[in-house]
Amino acid sequence: MVRTDDTYSRVIAWLKILLPLVALGILSILFLVARTIDPAQDLPFADVDIDEITRDQRVSRPNFSSVTADGAAITLSASTARPVPGSPDIITGDNIAAAIDLAGGSRIDIRADAAVIDSIAQLAELQGGVVLHSSEGITLKTDALSVSLETSQLASDSAIALTGPHGRLTAGSFRTQGDGSDGNPYVVVFKDRVELIYDPEQ
Repeated sequence: MVRTDDTYSRVIAWLKILLPLVALGILSILFLVARTIDPAQDLPFADVDIDEITRDQRVSRPNFSSVTADGAAITLSASTARPVPGSPDIITGDNIAAAIDLAGGSRIDIRADAAVIDSIAQLAELQGGVVLHSSEGITLKTDALSVSLETSQLASDSAIALTGPHGRLTAGSFRTQGDGSDGNPYVVVFKDRVELIYDPEQ
């Protein structure tokens, strides 16, 4: 019985020595075989320009809404917007969607590629592929459109193409006048090479 206890004790003593040595050997092999890792190379964000992100301050999906002096509700949204460097009162935006709900119940929806919004002048300059749809069935296309955020007036000095329930109209420019009241109704004034094709049966 004494020999068995001595053998057991010797085995335990040898295992206490051998097991740590085996563990150290395995760790040594892992360090020798493993490839050298370059932390800067393997970071997934190593190519990000932090300075560019800091300079390019932008807001995703901003929304702007206001009520004009003539009672129209204007809403404007963009996919992104950013301030103009050196001009904090001017903001540029991309993929513009705007809506004007006039006091009389009519609605105008506008789409544009981009916009420049001047908060001091209360003016939104829509640019690139501007398309306007009214609830009366009128569609107007132009390259640039000014929207007053104070009075809801619209204006364009670019060529326009208009289609409606009873014909088509082209002109070099247009602007709206009036505030929609009984004594001063909304009026659209077209200028410069105005051509009208009227079809009462269309």
